[in-house]
Amino acid sequence: MYIKRNNKGKIMGVSETHSDAFPEVADEHSEEFLSYVKCEACKATVTASALESTDTELVRVLEDVIDLLTHKGLIQFTDLPKAAQQKLLTRQTLRENHRSLNLISDEDEDDDTLRFL
Repeated sequence: MYIKRNNKGKIMGVSETHSDAFPEVADEHSEEFLSYVKCEACKATVTASALESTDTELVRVLEDVIDLLTHKGLIQFTDLPKAAQQKLLTRQTLRENHRSLNLISDEDEDDDTLRFL
């Protein structure tokens, strides 16, 4: 492993290959190196979690955009690849099933009135 340092001597990057950008051989057992690697792993975990969270939100946005485009007649649902059609239909069915399960609110169990959420 090779490292690059900033002007203050702090590790700023790690590479498996030697290059002008990564000229120094890393002491892979040093506290400094292990701390840097651990910190980068934590950053990667946080980034992955943030990406996963926004992926879920983006999926819903894409579904809405596709729905809007098809309702306006700008595209046909059948213009989409078969795999995309199947995934969208599956998600639509799951959402409809979820909505039908939430028709009755359990907030007021004494009240027999139906509440649409």
